[in-house]
Amino acid sequence: MSTHHRPSSRRAPSRARAAAAAVLATAAVAVAALVLPAPAAAHAATDDLTWSLAPKDGAQGAGRANFAYDVEPGERVRDVLVVTNRSAAPLELSVYGTDAVTTPSGHLDLLPADQEPADLGSWLALDAGDDGTVTIEPGESADVPFALRVPDEVTPGDHAGGVVTSLRQQVGDGALSVDRRLALRVHARVGGALAPGLAVSDVDVVVHPNANPVGATRATVTYTLANTGNARVVPTETVRLTGPGASAVAGGEPADELLPGAVVRRTVQVDGVRPTFRVAADVRADGLVVGVGGGGATTATGTAAGWAVPWALLGVVVLVVAAAVGWPLWRSRRTREVVPSPAR
Repeated sequence: MSTHHRPSSRRAPSRARAAAAAVLATAAVAVAALVLPAPAAAHAATDDLTWSLAPKDGAQGAGRANFAYDVEPGERVRDVLVVTNRSAAPLELSVYGTDAVTTPSGHLDLLPADQEPADLGSWLALDAGDDGTVTIEPGESADVPFALRVPDEVTPGDHAGGVVTSLRQQVGDGALSVDRRLALRVHARVGGALAPGLAVSDVDVVVHPNANPVGATRATVTYTLANTGNARVVPTETVRLTGPGASAVAGGEPADELLPGAVVRRTVQVDGVRPTFRVAADVRADGLVVGVGGGGATTATGTAAGWAVPWALLGVVVLVVAAAVGWPLWRSRRTREVVPSPAR
C-alpha cells in the first residue's frame, strides 16, 4: 500500500529578494514534495523553471503517487521516474537517490545533499547519464530508469528513501548557491518478521501557577517517543493528568508517521488541571502500522509525577489565618491603649 501525496507547487522568490528567502523556499519545496500526500505527481517551480515528477505506469502499477515495493533480500526491482519540464526553457537536473529520515520534531525529510545514504538510498542505481544529470526540453518529459537492489544481508521490515531531482542556481549577486530539490518517496518492505514497536521515556510534567485561587491551570508534559520496531508507524498519543478528585486529558489525534529508529521529543499542553498538590502524568502511544500490506499495531506507555501546589489558594489561606490571629491581637492592644489610668 503506498502513501498518497498532494501535489506541491512553490513559486521561488525573485532575484531581488533576499537570499535567505530563497533558501527557505527551497526547503519548503523539498519537504512538501517528500512528505505531503499527493495525487500521482509532484511539482516544483523556481523563477521561470517548473518541473514535475511521477512514477511511470507499467509493470509496477498505474496511477501511483510514489514508489512502494514488497521485496526479499537479494531481489532487484526495476522502475521508471518520469520528469516533465513544464517551463519554456531547457532544464538540467541532477537525479539521485537518498535516505528518508524523521526529524527530531517528528516530520519526514531527506538527508542533506552532501550526506551519503546508508540505507535504501544506497540501494538505488539511477540511469541518469555519466554525470548523474538529465536535460529536458521545454514541454517535454524524460524517463529516468532506475533499479532498486536489495542487499543479501538486510534487516526485515520497512526501509524508506527518495528519488531526488535537484536544480542548483546562483542567487542574489551570485555569492550564494541554492539547491532546489523535488523528490518522490520510495518505500520497501523487506520480507521477514515484522515487529512494530514504540517506547515512551523521559516523561516530565510541569504544572504552571494560576492567579485564580479556585481555578484550573495548565500543565506542560514532555516525553520522548521512539520507534523501536522495524515498521513505519503512525502514532496516536494521549496524555492524561490525574490528581486527588480531578483529571485532564490532551491529545488523541494521529501524528506524522515515524520511520523505524526514529526518536522524537514531544511537548503537550494540558488544560483544565486542578492544582491538588500532586499530579501524575500518564502518556499512552498507540501505533498503527502503515506501508506495504499494513501489519498490525503496537502500544507504549510512560508515566511521571509532579507537584501541583495551589499557591494562590495557599496565599489566600495564609492571609485569612493571619487576619484571624492578628485581628484579635490588634483589637486587644488598641483596647489597652484607650483605657484611662486610675487617678491617684
